[in-house]
Amino acid sequence: MITIKYIATLVLLLFTAYTVFCSRKESIVKSAKQVFSLHWGRQVTIDLYIGLFIFSFFIYLIEGDVLITFLWLVPTLILGNIVPLIYLIFNFDILIAHFVS
Repeated sequence: MITIKYIATLVLLLFTAYTVFCSRKESIVKSAKQVFSLHWGRQVTIDLYIGLFIFSFFIYLIEGDVLITFLWLVPTLILGNIVPLIYLIFNFDILIAHFVS
C-alpha cells in the first residue's frame, strides 16, 4: 500500500510542476475563455467541479466536520485536483483504514 502513497506523491510533484510551467507560459484567464467557448470545454469543466464536490463530500464523511470540509473545499475549487492529492498523501493511513478491515 505504501507504493500507492509514493505514486500519489510523484503524481503530485509532476502535476504541480506542470501547473507552474503552464502558468508561466500562458494566461489562465485567456485559456479559460477559449475552453469555455467550446461545448466539450464546458462539459469537462463541469465534470471536474462535480468530482471536486464529491471529493469534498468524502472529506466530510471522513472528518465529520463542516469547517474542515470547507477549509479543504476552498483551495480545491481554486487549485483543482492538486488539493485532493495532498489530502490523499497526508491522510493515506486514515483513508486506507476505512476500506481495509
